[in-house]
This record gives sequence, C-alpha cells and structure tokens, in this order.
Amino acid sequence: MYILGTIEIFLTYIVPSAAIFRAEEKELEAEAMLNNMRVYGTCCLTLMAVVVFVGVKYVNKLALVFLACVVLSILSIYAGVFKTIFEPPVFPVCLLGNRTLQNHGFDKCMKTDIIDNVTVTTRLWMLFCNGPELNASCNEYFNLNNVTEIQGIPGLTSGAISENMWGSYGPAGMMVEKDLPSVPVSASPQDKALPYVVNDIATFFTLLVGIYFPSVTGIMAGSNRSGDLRDAQRSIPIGTILAIATTTIIYLSCVVLFGACIDGVVLRDKFGDSVKGNLVIGTLSWPSPWVIVIGSFFSCCGAGLQSLTGAPRLLQAIARDGIVPFLEVFGHGKANGEPTWALLLTALICESGILIASLDAVAPILSMFFLMCYLFVNLACALQTLLRTPNWRPRFKFYHW
Repeated sequence: MYILGTIEIFLTYIVPSAAIFRAEEKELEAEAMLNNMRVYGTCCLTLMAVVVFVGVKYVNKLALVFLACVVLSILSIYAGVFKTIFEPPVFPVCLLGNRTLQNHGFDKCMKTDIIDNVTVTTRLWMLFCNGPELNASCNEYFNLNNVTEIQGIPGLTSGAISENMWGSYGPAGMMVEKDLPSVPVSASPQDKALPYVVNDIATFFTLLVGIYFPSVTGIMAGSNRSGDLRDAQRSIPIGTILAIATTTIIYLSCVVLFGACIDGVVLRDKFGDSVKGNLVIGTLSWPSPWVIVIGSFFSCCGAGLQSLTGAPRLLQAIARDGIVPFLEVFGHGKANGEPTWALLLTALICESGILIASLDAVAPILSMFFLMCYLFVNLACALQTLLRTPNWRPRFKFYHW
C-alpha cells in the first residue's frame, strides 16, 4: 500500500511526464494510471527489497531522513492552517447552482463575459450548450441556475466546521453538492457527460474506515523488529505508547483543522477536479506545496521500507518457533540472521497487492489482516495472563487495560 502511495505521488504531482501508459480518452485514464502503478510499483518494490537485503542498518540511516521530511511536512500543515486566519489562500471553486464543476475545460467561472462592450459566451457556456451563440440551446439546469465562485479554503474562522460536521455519504455517481439554494430539474442521461464532480465509488462509514485504517498501523513497527532493539523490553512499551499518543494527537487535530478551514465540496472531491487537480493540503500548507509533496513521498517510502523490514523478521520468528511446520524453511537466512527467504516471500505477497494497483481496493483488504493481527496479539496476551504460564513475565505492568 505504501509503495502504491509512493508511485501515485510520483506520477501525479512530481513527474507526471514519466507515465509510460497514456490514455487517449478520459474514460481510459484510470486504467492507464493503474498500469503505470503496476510497472513503477514493481520497480520500487525491487529496489526496496534490495536495500533491506543489504542490511537493516541502511534502512535505519534512511529512516532519519524520512522522519525529518515527515516532521517538516506536519509543521508546514499546522503553519498553513493558522495562516488562513489572517490570509486564506486564493483557491476558487466553481459551482453551477449547488453542483460542483470540474475545472478543466474552462478558464472563467461565468456564463458570459463582456469584451470591448460586447457580450460573448465563455468556454463554460460551450460545455453546456450546443453552440457559442447567446440564443443557443442549453442544458435545462444550466439555464435555470446561476454560476457562483466560492473559495475552496475559506479559512479557520470561516465557520466551515459547521457544514463539515456531518457525513455526506452517497452512491457511486452522486454529484458533489453544496448546501445552496438552486432550481432542481429532473435527472437526465446527458448529465453524465457534463463536467460535474461525482463520487467515483459508493461511500459509507465502514468503507472509509477500511481505507483509512492502514495509515495508523505503524505503531507496531517497533515490536515487529524487537530482535534488532538493544533493550526490547524497555523500548517496545515506551515507543508504542508514545507512537499511539503522537499519531492520535496529529490525526485528530488534522481532521478537525481540515474540516474547519476547507470547504466540504473540496474535501469530497477525491481527485481535485474542481481545483484543476491541485493538491489541497499542499495549497493549504506554508510556505510551499512542495513541502507536502516531498514529505508525503518520503513518508510513504519510509513506511514501505519499515514494513518490508519488520514483516520478514516476524515471519522468520514464527517459522523458527516451529508452530507451523511448512513455514520452517523461512526461518533460515544469512549468517548474520537477516531473513532472506522470509524477505522473498514478503516481496511476493507485496507484489500481489501492487498488481491490484488500486489503493481503494488494497486498503480494505489490508485492514482486515491488521485487525486479525491485533486480535491475535490481544488474545495471546490475555491467554498467557489467564493461564499464568511460567515464561510470561512482562516487565511493563500496564501491558493490559
């Protein structure tokens, strides 16, 4: 998942021209992007596997660089959020009635313009009408409703939090609408060809939790690499609790602050079509959007390396315990203990996720595995405590609730 995130950031925001597969039609853009993700993701996975195979010390050295980028990105976001109190960024969004428009095929959010004292139609007019003439036949909803331009990031004191407080779930194809007065019309098949922002998938609470959940699972990175820690019994409890506290504060504060200073239609615009594909959080951050782009890129790289480092060691430990006989081959490795065979199996499993290519499809699957992992960790801890097994002697007395 982290590798897919790395490639998506690379191809969408850093070097879009590096795409190998390109779509001639807009309907085929998603499939072309997935093919690019598969090719670049496989290359990225191979490179990361080689780095991990060479030695964990190199991963640890790179981790400091990645951590510095992530910290700077987080500070940049907070600075940008509080800057909106005094100077919100110019981030216009065009609405037709209460419907959000994709801002790709026009430059001015207006139906007509006055040039040299002559009223002329705009490019937006051409998207809804069958000609540039003022008396041309136009879409009914376009005729009955006005075009308005709002600010996508109105600022922390704008009161946007009251609008974003409640959910706006809906089926695939539902238009992203703002709570504004409009003249309703009956839906028509031609609406699908018009430049409205719509949901690409059906959205509901549990689905979004499944997509979001893997991003908060890094708290197990320390315990997964317990064999490489100098004092694991001391470092794991302190590190895990601090990781939980830090990420909880950052995630919850970001959710509240984003909801307080970004308009709801922009938050629900998954691909940023209403803002010409610009990165919303990048625009919000200070001093430059590139801080977020680079920070997100290295964050995904770092998380991918840490996962590719911890998972093989966990598999190797299970194999050496002999609990699952057919896994014993993965207990072998290099002379220094590096899990060579376990790393190979982990890379193959990762490749299966990369071939799926869609983050929305991969994330819920990973969420189920993570939930099962946490279930068995808690179950093992509870059973060891209830059975009072002699080898269960945790030093940290607050190891349970």
